[in-house]
Amino acid sequence: MRFKDLEWKDIISDGTVVCSNCRINLFDVINMEFKINYEPKEDKYMLYSFGKGSLRRLQPDTYDSLEEVKNVAYRIYSNEMARIKKAVDYRVAI
Repeated sequence: MRFKDLEWKDIISDGTVVCSNCRINLFDVINMEFKINYEPKEDKYMLYSFGKGSLRRLQPDTYDSLEEVKNVAYRIYSNEMARIKKAVDYRVAI
């Protein structure tokens, strides 16, 4: 199942994306937020996920490239949306 592409707002400094944000708000009921920060000392990207349940991460995940981080964020988003769709489908079927 494929959901819509995430819309990122990038902040660029010296040709490098230093911060990127994506917010998803569905009917003021489901809120998800992803933040990516670049750590120049480690040359790594940190992914912060905010939301309810399994979406929320207490510690950021670390990745080598911006593309990899955005792919992981999309996978987290897709998994969460599939879980929600499954719950709604089950509720409608009852």
